Amino acid sequence: MKRYIGFLFALAVVAMAGCAPSRLFVEHDYSYEGHFKNYESFNFLECEFVDSTLLCSDIQDAIRHQMEARGYRVSNRNPSLLISYNIFRSDLRFRGYQQPVIKDWVVREDDDATYKRIDYNLDEGTLMISLIDAESYQVIWKGYASKMMRNPNFKNNYFKGIVRSIFDQYPLMATTK
Repeated sequence: MKRYIGFLFALAVVAMAGCAPSRLFVEHDYSYEGHFKNYESFNFLECEFVDSTLLCSDIQDAIRHQMEARGYRVSNRNPSLLISYNIFRSDLRFRGYQQPVIKDWVVREDDDATYKRIDYNLDEGTLMISLIDAESYQVIWKGYASKMMRNPNFKNNYFKGIVRSIFDQYPLMATTK
């Protein structure tokens, strides 16, 4: 009888694991042209979600919190970084890169650093956040999370956790002058 109960318990665990939502996929890549030691302030580009200003404010608040936690300050006049974000409404193929750890690269700024191209198949609902050098308008860092819309626990503060997961990939702090 104990064997039978143990078997049923194991079967139930396996069945529940199969019903669990897909795990969030989070990744990032960055440009070797970024002057990461020089950035101290940021501002947002215009929100593109015309059908949901609440969505814009939720995402912006979460990004603002992460940037300020890293010592960056919001600036309406001459920010050093511009932030763009988008939620893709369909699946997409995306080219990312396998690179040295960003924190290590910033210390050495190794111009000979190599990278390997990786093609990803990202799901509908992928959130992509881009940090753009305000002077050159070049994207210097991009973080993205896929499989986020598959979570049945979608709530008002849902994006705080998603954005935090993306910014966990950006360990850099603002410069202080």
